[in-house]
Amino acid sequence: MINYKKLTAAMAAGIIAIFTITGCAMPWQKAADDSSSNVSTVSAGNLSQSGENALSLEFDSEDLDSSYNESECTKINLSGSGATVSGSGVTVENGNITITSAGSYIISGTLTDGSIKVNCSEKGTVRLILNSASISSSSTAPVVVEEAKKVLVTIAAGTTNTITDKTRQSVDDEDFSSAVYSKADLVFNGSGTLNVNAGYRNGIKSTDDLKVVSGTFNITSNEDGIIGKDFLGIKDGKFTIKSGSDGMKSTYDTDTSKGNIVITGGEFDITASNDGIQAENILSVSGGTFNIVTGDASSSSDSTKGLKAGNNIYITGGLYTLDCEDDGVHCNGDILISGGNLTISSGDDGVHADDNLQVDGGTIDIKKCCEGLEGVHITLNDGDISIVASDDGINAADGSSSSGMGMGGFGGGQNGGFGGGQASSSDSSVLLTINGGNIFVNAGGDGLDSNGNIVMNGGNVTVIGPTSDGDTALDFDGAFTINGGVLMAFGSSGMLETPTSAQNGCCIVTTLGTVSANSAFSLMDSSGNVIMSYTPTKNYASAIVYSSDIKNGSTYTVTAGSTTQSITVNSNVTTNGVSGGFGGGQNGGFGGGQRGGQPGGSNQQGSGSGDTGMPNMPGTNSGDGSTGNMPGGSAPDGNGSFGDGQQGGNQQGGNQQGGNQQGGNQQGGMPGRNSGNGRSNSASSSTVNQV
Repeated sequence: MINYKKLTAAMAAGIIAIFTITGCAMPWQKAADDSSSNVSTVSAGNLSQSGENALSLEFDSEDLDSSYNESECTKINLSGSGATVSGSGVTVENGNITITSAGSYIISGTLTDGSIKVNCSEKGTVRLILNSASISSSSTAPVVVEEAKKVLVTIAAGTTNTITDKTRQSVDDEDFSSAVYSKADLVFNGSGTLNVNAGYRNGIKSTDDLKVVSGTFNITSNEDGIIGKDFLGIKDGKFTIKSGSDGMKSTYDTDTSKGNIVITGGEFDITASNDGIQAENILSVSGGTFNIVTGDASSSSDSTKGLKAGNNIYITGGLYTLDCEDDGVHCNGDILISGGNLTISSGDDGVHADDNLQVDGGTIDIKKCCEGLEGVHITLNDGDISIVASDDGINAADGSSSSGMGMGGFGGGQNGGFGGGQASSSDSSVLLTINGGNIFVNAGGDGLDSNGNIVMNGGNVTVIGPTSDGDTALDFDGAFTINGGVLMAFGSSGMLETPTSAQNGCCIVTTLGTVSANSAFSLMDSSGNVIMSYTPTKNYASAIVYSSDIKNGSTYTVTAGSTTQSITVNSNVTTNGVSGGFGGGQNGGFGGGQRGGQPGGSNQQGSGSGDTGMPNMPGTNSGDGSTGNMPGGSAPDGNGSFGDGQQGGNQQGGNQQGGNQQGGNQQGGMPGRNSGNGRSNSASSSTVNQV
């Protein structure tokens, strides 16, 4: 995929060279526009927990009852390659013990090479009571349920039981692919311990529902640890799983009512070569303690995510420590997090949703990742969120979209300059909304990034952005509207973008030169009261602050290390030292004044006059404009520095309407890195500019 951001930086470097030759200074910063009329707000709607509620974990009364009357049970005493039976409903032949009737069976002793098979056509429940039993097989699955209404496995209190599926010389069919394999509903309860050694393939599998009420499970598997094909539900229990593929999964993929996982409690220590917990459809977790490590998959194409679902993920509680080679939490649909405590270290995204990602509460601490939170619609309503990212901190993007910056060309349109293509328009379907919560981002790339719009209505947001000029603390292709909350954003200044509009308070944007890491930043009012303060842990060259305590018409003192500035707020977004730059315009590119820019014409040299502007540059056989010069100083119809021509793109030479709508002295600039809507600004570094 083309990295348009880096490509733009490379183009800009080349353009710098052009202007250096001619002695013209190059403004870089993107500035703001206080007009919000062009803001396209997309409501993703609030996710509800209806899906989770519909996936309630239900048990029959017999499932929850681990007690039994020994005198009413058939006893199976395993010994070597055979067994002795006391009671009815069991046949023994050549090490194969077959249960043919409903009822309760106590299994004890050691079977060195054989199997326990349930083949019951009756409609009742078969209860297997593991009472210090050890079952091994070298030729088939040690425990197989071929037919039954339901099989209930009770792990007797105070006992340790072992099921070993040895490495096989030949490939068996699917019926024998797991150490415990069931074609019927399978339920585990009791307080004892079950060790499963799956040397062939999987640990425990049911092709119907698999539920766990309680028990201690130590599972080592060559492939998957636990599989409930139709449904996997866990109420409680202690699980230690080491798997050569996935840790736990539900796999039914042809019926959206199946393939779900619901977990309400338990302790989980999962080390998986592939995914930790994977639901084909929905994953819902309301409690439990999870320590999940994924990675070392045999193929680079294998999935190595912590929590994964093909449809939706609902996290309403639980304690999670996720150390994943790929995403920590990944969903092909929607993710709702309303509770719990998540600590994530990932090789890719911390939390990723292909569609909606909503956080209503809980704690999310992403200690390492490429990108922290990612989704098409990201809505942060509440919660404590901390992100350390090598790339973008929070990224609202549609991976299937072609949205991004379009690359127009030199142009010559009627009033043109450098035009951006229509593909540079923002994706109106993409939205980052911040309504509340405490949010901290330390990003090597963009801090807050949206391929569409950003709306901030509340919350406390702190961003330590990039030190490189190829990224910026705030990056948006549409508009960034602030209606409330508190914002502090620090980062580089080379690609600086600023909020488009602010309400119920004011925003100050200032460039600072290079301020060393761990140098305190403060904003004080005229009485010396500290309005905002923070100490970034990285070098920074710009600061963006917003608060309801910042008032229009008031003067403030900014201190950043040894740098001190006095700034008078004259509008809802006030800039200091922000001089034009990569800026807005839905289809932006390099613009000129009202009629400035790289002119069209048929190899005609533009004829505009500029007091301090660039020499006129010839047209390129594309367009018919005859007035326009490379802007600067006073262009024919305005005095913008790098203004956005009214039709600044290549009306005929490139893509249509590459520049912003208004140029000249109406806050022109070098538009279009991220094709945002904000117009660029031409204020000098020594003045405070009203936006």
